[in-house]
Amino acid sequence: MKCLFDTCGEAILHAAETKTFGLYYSEKRDPNLQIHIHECCEIFLCIEGGKTFLIDDRVYDMKSGDLFIINQFEAHKVTPDRDGRFSRYIMHVHPTFLYSVSKDGVNLADCFYNKADVNRISLSEAETQKLILLFRSLGKEYGYGDELYKKIRATEILLTVNGLFRTHSEGEGQIQKHKAVQLAIDYINSNYSENLTLDMIARNSYMSVNQLGRLFNKYCSTTVTKYLISKRITEAKKLLAEGRSVTDTAFMCGFNDYANFIKAFKKAVGVPPGKYKNNA
Repeated sequence: MKCLFDTCGEAILHAAETKTFGLYYSEKRDPNLQIHIHECCEIFLCIEGGKTFLIDDRVYDMKSGDLFIINQFEAHKVTPDRDGRFSRYIMHVHPTFLYSVSKDGVNLADCFYNKADVNRISLSEAETQKLILLFRSLGKEYGYGDELYKKIRATEILLTVNGLFRTHSEGEGQIQKHKAVQLAIDYINSNYSENLTLDMIARNSYMSVNQLGRLFNKYCSTTVTKYLISKRITEAKKLLAEGRSVTDTAFMCGFNDYANFIKAFKKAVGVPPGKYKNNA
């Protein structure tokens, strides 16, 4: 059973198609520079390098030993440092696998869904090395019982990550955003279902469109428009998972053009909304 892949996309695809998990390791400064969402939960361990991590409306500083967790409803984007190596392990876990290995009193989905808006904890050197060894174990070939061994290792990783988030204090190092940027984010989060324009968002932030654009890019490493689209797609995923029709979901999330919704959703999530609804 292959678990370690050469690209993050391959790891996501494997986890999604098999309803299990996929692992990716890289030392290159080549993360997905667009805000994106996928149908798997994600465990992200920064070993070295990195700069910031945008997760929904929160921006975190990133440093060695930082452990991030993201569920399938949270849009996110990594910004690498300009210089040096950026080494990290990324494990994608399908929700189906999370619940299949959970037992009464031990819900391994807890850290992804019951985290009180905390996506990051900072690990000690010993904790970081323990997690690295567990990740490496998924890349080994065990011969007889290989698939079972790897499912056991993946379960051990999930147990470890849940334990770390239960014992560590709440996430540290969240960047204090510029007041205008925070106003823009709050306005988008409250009004994403409306026919918003950049001018409306900027006026609510008491800035010009150009001024807000520069500040938004500085503090969030993305544009106002891309953030708005990611917020709409995030909410669309929730509605589709609840059983809403694709048409209703499109208009409830501010997409007045049905074709644009299909295109934007597939680009962000990787599958059309109809297929996502059926899978969910």
